[in-house]
Amino acid sequence: MTFSESGFRWFRHGVTLSLIVVCNLVLLAALWVSGLDLDFVLTNSELYDPEAGHCVGVAWAEVAGVDGPVRVCSEWLDTTDPTGRVHTLRPGEPLAMSGEGNLYYSNARDAEHWVLGLLLFTVAVIYLGMLTKRVLLTWYEARLRRQEP
Repeated sequence: MTFSESGFRWFRHGVTLSLIVVCNLVLLAALWVSGLDLDFVLTNSELYDPEAGHCVGVAWAEVAGVDGPVRVCSEWLDTTDPTGRVHTLRPGEPLAMSGEGNLYYSNARDAEHWVLGLLLFTVAVIYLGMLTKRVLLTWYEARLRRQEP
């Protein structure tokens, strides 16, 4: 093994490690700047379904698009859930009502767009990282070949 092959291997490993760290920092910064709550997005945002559950607690809640508080099922047993745990509404999450009269979390629809944007940004960062690595390795290999006697 010549010195240039050894140097190229070390450069390749250094570039790979550096780009892994830099790309992850960019992705984490983008997640932080977006303010996206992954706990909200990735957990099941269920509401009471009368066909698959039994309501065990009701509460008055403010619902966007409706004048005054609305009585909603705040605790229920889901008959399709084998664990038997009591499901509850998310505290502090605003509810909205669709045209058909169904309740949904109004923040969930906005969060889906943010997740899609973050996913596209992640793909772009990965692609640019791979392109940067290829350009740097090509440049360094050409530089080493010019220096050989």
